[in-house]
Amino acid sequence: MFDLIDECGQDLKRFGYAVKRLDRYGITTATLKVETENDSKELGLSKGEYFIFNSPFIYQLGEENGQFLSNLMSKQLKSIFKKLGLKKSSRVLIIGLGNPDIFADRLGKEVFDNIEVQPLKKNNNIFKFCPNIFFSTGIDTLEMVQMFSRQLKVQVVIIIDSLTTQNIARLGTSFQITTSGMTPGSGVNRYGNRICKESVGADCISFGVPFMIASSSFIKDDEVDILLAPKDINENVKFAGKIIANAISEVIY
Repeated sequence: MFDLIDECGQDLKRFGYAVKRLDRYGITTATLKVETENDSKELGLSKGEYFIFNSPFIYQLGEENGQFLSNLMSKQLKSIFKKLGLKKSSRVLIIGLGNPDIFADRLGKEVFDNIEVQPLKKNNNIFKFCPNIFFSTGIDTLEMVQMFSRQLKVQVVIIIDSLTTQNIARLGTSFQITTSGMTPGSGVNRYGNRICKESVGADCISFGVPFMIASSSFIKDDEVDILLAPKDINENVKFAGKIIANAISEVIY
């Protein structure tokens, strides 16, 4: 199982994967564009654009590093909006996936809480909700997204969720943006139905940060495989959620 594109086990350079090191905070950025069905099948990735922002010192350096990273992601999101023909007046649905009762899985709820909506504003075009998980609601997440997307006639759905990683150093430090949508529960092998343009009828942009790692990634034990999270998970998820929320808000308002 993998959520981060560069953990798919393939040599991504031959598909155009490019990495750039910035001169601040040790941040690196990476991009990949999956354009053909053949590339999609070989990589195990849906067609679309993928962007990763690795910020290894984000929690040590704090607010200044966080604001810089937020600005980087905001610029990338603006570029995506432009390519998709979206504007500030476009109708946007923001979805915070995950289980809000488990901190390692509540990144979506943190972003949800940090994005303001103006429901009394004339011609309000920003909407948000947290569907929780299937085992809590009994309702498939995709069905809820489809219902709201069609009823609200949105042009773009922005999805946020916690991811898994195979590298302990990347817990909470790799921020991934994609235009390919997102499959709830993919990182823990509980595959829901994919939320994407084909399934909801609107462009889909996803944000994800890995806050979980399988123990099998560093402990070779066929009988036991549990998901682990950083010891400072509460504060880290809150901080990451604020960073993503600020990036999104900068674009939609």
